[in-house]
Amino acid sequence: MSDSPNVIDPSRPWILDKRDNPATMDWIQTLFNPMGQSSKLHFSRAWTFMFMGRVLLYIVPTCVVAIIGIAGVKTGAFNSPVNLGPLPVPAMLVPFVLFVFLTEYTSFVAHMRRLAEAGRSTLLAGIVLLPLILGMVGFALGVTGGIAQHAQIEAKAALEREIAADPVKAAAARAEAEAKAKENPDAGPQDPRRGPPGKPQTAREMAIGGGVGLAVPIWMLTSFIVMLWTLLYVARMPNGGVGEFSTGSHIPENEARRRPYEVT
Repeated sequence: MSDSPNVIDPSRPWILDKRDNPATMDWIQTLFNPMGQSSKLHFSRAWTFMFMGRVLLYIVPTCVVAIIGIAGVKTGAFNSPVNLGPLPVPAMLVPFVLFVFLTEYTSFVAHMRRLAEAGRSTLLAGIVLLPLILGMVGFALGVTGGIAQHAQIEAKAALEREIAADPVKAAAARAEAEAKAKENPDAGPQDPRRGPPGKPQTAREMAIGGGVGLAVPIWMLTSFIVMLWTLLYVARMPNGGVGEFSTGSHIPENEARRRPYEVT
């Protein structure tokens, strides 16, 4: 492997394939053109940018707001919800959410290009969209459950109002409650230290809360599984589909002698 006449990148001597030359990488094409091809290193650089962008856009604002909150600065403006379509998002996380939706597309494009260059079916790139699709399904199911729960609460409240408005029904309800208390004397009264009940949630708030509560865990779990698939399979595929699965830009010695990357 030392018979290469020229060093591709002096700062990265481990790069043995000219297709992986960082100087030839076109970021716009790599991230937004699904019809092309990307070498192993170009794909890895794009994926690292997308991953680190998500991490930093979430961790940095969250930690900064937490620190200035501890210091006594009012952070209500940072936590105030901003509506992105049907989703209320804390103001400090708006860039993170927008970047996530953008990188869902760019990640799909990058995977298509990498699979095409390695001679694999580009249909496999659809795997990176599974977290978003399953998250949307979970959101829809959670919204349905939230609406149903709100309907139950409203029906119970309406029944209580009806009973309270009718003296006969109210007396019957009190008698039933006293009978239950006698049957179960161990059940003490409610904790008197509790504060007044909070403001009841609207149907929209309960629906969105249920949707987000179900969608986020599903999205996070499936995203982690897809990340493992990317790191262990897609990012390790050899350029041109020739050679062993490996990290970096390594070419087996017998292939380095043939220099397949010099074929035009």
